[in-house]
Amino acid sequence: MAHDERTRRRFVGDMLGLCLTGPAAVRSLAAKGPATGAMYPVRRRLPNPFTENGKPVVVMVRGSDFAAMLARGMELLGGFARFGSHRSVIVKPNFVFDKRTHYPTTTDEASVLTTVQYLQKEGFGAITVADRRANRSNGRAGGKFDWSGLNDKADAGGFDTDSLMDDSKAEAIMVRDDAWQQMSSIGVIKKIYDADLVINMPTVKNHTMTNLTCALKNVMGVLDVPTTENMHLWGEANKARRESMPPDDVTRRLCLTIAEAAMAVSPEMTVIDARKVLCRDHLSVRSGEPREANRLIISGDPVAADVCAARLLKEVYEPYELAFTRDTFDHAAELGIGVADPAGFVVKEVDVASDGA
Repeated sequence: MAHDERTRRRFVGDMLGLCLTGPAAVRSLAAKGPATGAMYPVRRRLPNPFTENGKPVVVMVRGSDFAAMLARGMELLGGFARFGSHRSVIVKPNFVFDKRTHYPTTTDEASVLTTVQYLQKEGFGAITVADRRANRSNGRAGGKFDWSGLNDKADAGGFDTDSLMDDSKAEAIMVRDDAWQQMSSIGVIKKIYDADLVINMPTVKNHTMTNLTCALKNVMGVLDVPTTENMHLWGEANKARRESMPPDDVTRRLCLTIAEAAMAVSPEMTVIDARKVLCRDHLSVRSGEPREANRLIISGDPVAADVCAARLLKEVYEPYELAFTRDTFDHAAELGIGVADPAGFVVKEVDVASDGA
């Protein structure tokens, strides 16, 4: 993608004086902890191997059995192993709240476990399920990791869990890109910045401010707290600016910063469990009006995946306004994160129930 080449050129230019010519060198320096004010390039994602005639591929699997849907979708794409199964993996769900929330408000922990097991079958060994939700407790991941039983399943299943927070803080790498319009810097949690391969596992939800919370917005869960507060203009430090702006401008700014945050993290893969979607509100199943959509959306292009997710939400909930996603999608495309124009990506649809998978 254009973003990969642009990041490579910027990286070489910015780091030439330090004799750093590759991502491993940047991460080695970052491991020592950046000095105050130090900035680094956005996380360098692996090239998208899932393309056809130069266009990114989005697979949409219809069905209700997540395991069968994932197997069929990855069969069409050629497997996660096309990235190289020797790599360390972060699986990033949307565990959103520390209270006892369930799918589709949060990612289904059973789907996360199924995805981990699929990765293990493909030969991946170092797998961590991580999201910045709740402090660690007694050395274990907190929040939904704990009460859902995922920690115990990790102990038994040969993978790790990490809620990324200690005393409400997480070690972060400050990154910056000249193309950003809204954010002067973004704090990406170091464990995510250092990961070889990041697999993003959001759900599909209408959002009261941004209209959609899915792949692009889900990366907010691996940013540091000051960054997410700045994006929303929350807290005392942002109060004056927030109060000086019309509410619509605050919302539009948040939509643009979502694209910039997605560029900072740059996940390699998006797996959207859209068997159910929240049509009205992202906060809870009770107020969100969940509906069955019976899809799994998989792509190496997060923008194209989100475009398909938004169109699916419109399909099952007619009042949904697709136009309200344009600020985020268009800015993301401008930044080179992915393709927002449906003519620029390939959609492959398959029905698990009808094809015998």
